[in-house]
Amino acid sequence: MKPIAVTTSDFPTLIRDGQIYVDKTAYFHSLVADPSRKYFFIARPRRFGKTLMMSTFKAIFEGRRELFKGLAIDSTGYDWKKYPVLAFNFGKVAATSLDEFNNSFALCVRESLSLSGFSGYDEKLLPSDNFMRAIAALAAQSETGQVVVLVDEYDDPVAKALKDPDLAVAIRDRLATFYAQLKDSTDLVRFAMITGVSKFTKISVFSTLSNMVDISFNAKYAAMLGYTDAELDEYFGEHMAAQASLMKLDMPEYRSRLRLWYNGFRFTGEDATTLYNPISISSTLADPAKTFAPTWTQTGRPSMLMNYLRRDEFLHVFSKKLPVKARDTEFDVSDLRNFKTVGMLFQTGYLTIK
Repeated sequence: MKPIAVTTSDFPTLIRDGQIYVDKTAYFHSLVADPSRKYFFIARPRRFGKTLMMSTFKAIFEGRRELFKGLAIDSTGYDWKKYPVLAFNFGKVAATSLDEFNNSFALCVRESLSLSGFSGYDEKLLPSDNFMRAIAALAAQSETGQVVVLVDEYDDPVAKALKDPDLAVAIRDRLATFYAQLKDSTDLVRFAMITGVSKFTKISVFSTLSNMVDISFNAKYAAMLGYTDAELDEYFGEHMAAQASLMKLDMPEYRSRLRLWYNGFRFTGEDATTLYNPISISSTLADPAKTFAPTWTQTGRPSMLMNYLRRDEFLHVFSKKLPVKARDTEFDVSDLRNFKTVGMLFQTGYLTIK
């Protein structure tokens, strides 16, 4: 059986080490194949495969075709041109105070730009100014004249500060100046993907980028992250059979219980397909036990939800029967001091979209 990765979300590492990679590259090719649509955003719960997706996009735009042998994108007409990739993960940024955020954010941006190949970071300038300078410099050095921008966990610093609305607003405003650089550099950007848990609509990435395509609840991409039952059969069949034997269950009963524990995510009302949380499946099958466990909750607390729950004015929401059904517009967070609880429940999986 192929080994299952639990501790890494790095695409090249998975391929190099011969670990299971659930092929989502047909979806990725659909996004990168049309240069006229360059800015994309997707919201998904934490630990749902966003970081692995970003690592895969990075490898695609670095032209590393050898890593994709046998995958769906390899059989397309994709040109495999090489682009400088500016990749950020703002889940690493601390945000317990504004000073801490400013220092941590600047450090994260500087390190990320350095890894992208930009060596001209100016400490006297704001991170946003250095970001714009890096885009221009790396595009000028590239044969294609353009760069790729990948921002993972774009909203995490705001989420960490939600227990203090004034701090959250201040951090959101700082981030807005950073994301605004994408608008001013449109001609130099070949492709940009931004991920997060929720949609803070007043951050400039949404208010200034009129060509931003939000695919969070687009039926075409509903299964781009997460695992379907068919994908479990294709990639994890032997692992499931081994655990079913350990649990002394026949496969129909085993699958029924597995589905009860880890399935139920749905991101469109147009398709009845439900999805499994990837980290739950990986953790469960990589080290099978005789019973199922809430593996998702053991990977860390969802900061946005927990900080929201700490608010003094919070009213207990679990008195309502779950799962919750909501429309996609209810996930747009425009007022950090007064937003709907359902947007927070998006992290937990206790809802579907109707």
